[in-house]
Amino acid sequence: MTKQGANVLIVDDEPASLESLCVILEHGCQLFLAETAKAGLDYLAKHKIDLILLDVDLPDQTGFSVCKQIKEHPDTKHIPVIFLTGYDGLVFEAQAFQAGAVDFITKPASPYRVLMRVNAHLKPEYHIEMQSDKK
Repeated sequence: MTKQGANVLIVDDEPASLESLCVILEHGCQLFLAETAKAGLDYLAKHKIDLILLDVDLPDQTGFSVCKQIKEHPDTKHIPVIFLTGYDGLVFEAQAFQAGAVDFITKPASPYRVLMRVNAHLKPEYHIEMQSDKK
């Protein structure tokens, strides 16, 4: 039986950030990428998502307001949201948790830190292993 990976939605408008997250997570889960809040919410309406990585700064609205929308909807309120952002500081972290996030990671984040935090909020059967460079 093949292990089915988690469905992870990444909402971030920075191509470099999307690329690095894809490299970290692509071997352990199905990734859905969105560069705007609207695109992310559209994916969420169409797919079963197990976890969301969300940036604070998006071109069409803040990640905080997106997280609040996710947490207010009965079909999506159970999905863990992790903010992954360049903003550092207690004020931003507090806003993330007030919006309903389960975690907050400051960019640039090490691959190991991202995997630790993602695995902490996924069901155990979906845990992602660190990929080594050896083939």
